[in-house]
Amino acid sequence: MWPNNADLDALAEELLEDLDHRARRRIFAESRGPRTVAQAYQLQRALRRVRERRGDKVVGFKIGYTSRTVRRHTAGVMGLSESVHGYLYNDESFSNNSDVDHRRLGIEGELGVRLIDTRSNDCAEWQVAYEPIIELHAIGMDGPAGDNQGRRGLELIGTNCIHTGVVHCAETKTGRLETIPLDAPMTVYLGGEQLEQVTLTELEVNGVYGPVGTVSWLLQTLNAEGTGDYALVRDGTTIICSTPGGLHPVPPATQVQVEFDGLTTACVSTS
Repeated sequence: MWPNNADLDALAEELLEDLDHRARRRIFAESRGPRTVAQAYQLQRALRRVRERRGDKVVGFKIGYTSRTVRRHTAGVMGLSESVHGYLYNDESFSNNSDVDHRRLGIEGELGVRLIDTRSNDCAEWQVAYEPIIELHAIGMDGPAGDNQGRRGLELIGTNCIHTGVVHCAETKTGRLETIPLDAPMTVYLGGEQLEQVTLTELEVNGVYGPVGTVSWLLQTLNAEGTGDYALVRDGTTIICSTPGGLHPVPPATQVQVEFDGLTTACVSTS
């Protein structure tokens, strides 16, 4: 039986301890995790409650798993039919050229936006400051092999999309969400070598391309969930708009760089 809120918070406290230490996530390794997408988001929100009790603060959202092609190819393993979302926390925000924890480290080069003016009912018209960001992940899944039969996505959601932080650029550019250049290459370098190059034209949700598509999806989803999280999307909120690129493991003592539209963000994994 899936636990009530009090027991769920205890489960989330155990999970948070493992996440803090980049350790084996016991509730998934021991098959004590969620069995449905709804339960996975309940666990994610329980993680938020225990994090807020220790003083962490939600400052935005992460959007992921937006590629229709990826979803189609991994549906049998992940068991997900649409994109996913997670929270961004204030203590997981790092400045450009920071040293970041090398343990279980994976990265994605993504577009981040900070909302400046959200008065319009059409998010395409919102004023934003945008930047290339390096999203940090606790790479790898800990559930047993049987979870490959359509349950891996529950671990993804339940662990807050295995998100562990954001490295921000030293500079941003401003404009409407709809004017962010979709054809500008986003390039990821690992140890000085180019790892991948993608464009935001490859992001598409429900026929809408780029960050307008992913942010629109987030707004519709939060509204439908009815948990009150929709109210957190406001001026000052940061949203990671997802990427058409991959998740890449990073060894210790390695520099990561992401370039987009004349801006560069960098970090170094600890040794």
